[in-house]
Amino acid sequence: MRLPCTLVLAGLLGACGEEHDESATEADGPGKSDLAADEGGDEGDTGEYDALPDIDGDPFEPDSIEALYYPEEDPVWVLTAKSGSTWVYIENYPRFGGATGAETRTLGSDEVNYATCGVCVLLKTGCSPHGDHAHCSTTYMPEPGSRITFDELGAGAGDTWSGSVSPVRFVEVSMNSSTFETTPVEGGEQIELDAWSFEAVLTEG
Repeated sequence: MRLPCTLVLAGLLGACGEEHDESATEADGPGKSDLAADEGGDEGDTGEYDALPDIDGDPFEPDSIEALYYPEEDPVWVLTAKSGSTWVYIENYPRFGGATGAETRTLGSDEVNYATCGVCVLLKTGCSPHGDHAHCSTTYMPEPGSRITFDELGAGAGDTWSGSVSPVRFVEVSMNSSTFETTPVEGGEQIELDAWSFEAVLTEG
């Protein structure tokens, strides 16, 4: 049961679909802050995943990138990259098996479900600011097999968070507002994005 998705990563955006309310203010903190990790959940997904077939993805060229660091006992990193009304979020939760330093990982079954991901990559469309948070119309999670690299994972305000994401095929999902489980929507839309890199200076959330 995570908090409303910080998804919009900056304040984890709001109401993104009828089945889930992902609205939150920046002051509320990241989306999974109040969600308890399952016992053994930090072991990660050790399954083998074939590289995804060639994805003819659209380029993702964000207009802005914001990176927040929440220096709690269990620190959290939240990055929001906005391209018009399409926003991509990267959230890192070490408590759920997320990264603690530079690394490359394949997004397996744990990572493509918001309830269990340690490194979460989400895409939202139809997003627009709404007061102190934001509203989005549709949420997408990656198919298993894509990769994400953190070249630098700063540990405080003023540090750099940089990395890259391989081509990704995102599938439309619904999110349970109580458990934060994400489920692919039958017959839902898919969005393919080409590889892209990010670099941002962390500010304290």
